[in-house]
Amino acid sequence: MPRLTEHLRSQAYFLGLAAINLVHGLLPFVLRPLLYRACGFHIARSATVQGGVRFFHVGRLVVGEGSLVNRGVYLDNRGGLTIGAQVSIAHDCRIYSLGHELHDGLFTDKAKPVHIDDYCVLFAGAMVMPGVHLGTGAVVMAGAVVTRDVEPYRMVGGNPARDLGPREGGVPRYKLNRRYWFAH
Repeated sequence: MPRLTEHLRSQAYFLGLAAINLVHGLLPFVLRPLLYRACGFHIARSATVQGGVRFFHVGRLVVGEGSLVNRGVYLDNRGGLTIGAQVSIAHDCRIYSLGHELHDGLFTDKAKPVHIDDYCVLFAGAMVMPGVHLGTGAVVMAGAVVTRDVEPYRMVGGNPARDLGPREGGVPRYKLNRRYWFAH
């Protein structure tokens, strides 16, 4: 009986998570902070998390001032995910904080938090794997798979991602302002 109870509890959790993801895409921006608070997310009021973003857990998510998370992004916050201020995450990016221990016969979970510092840019389809830290102003090119930390103001691309050189132009000072009432 305890096994059945645990199975039902797990099913109810994932059903609730599916409902959160559905409701998030339907709510107007003005009401989303209520959902974020109920889920234990810490998302700045000036940040924009568009509809179609998929959350993997309740809690363990921080999004800083002015950051923009576009449609179709996976935010795997099961192991913890911190996104700084003025971060631009393009559509269809995948950010993972949990995987599996491949050399374990039980295939156990292996969680490592992801940290994305201020002014980072992730272009479309980029993937960031568990435990990665993207330093301030780092740039991840489209389709790149980042498996290692990226130093501040460095650009990476490819699979696996490799260093492509510095991000030039000085220290970023821009403020992202992409809050459109009807952009879902």
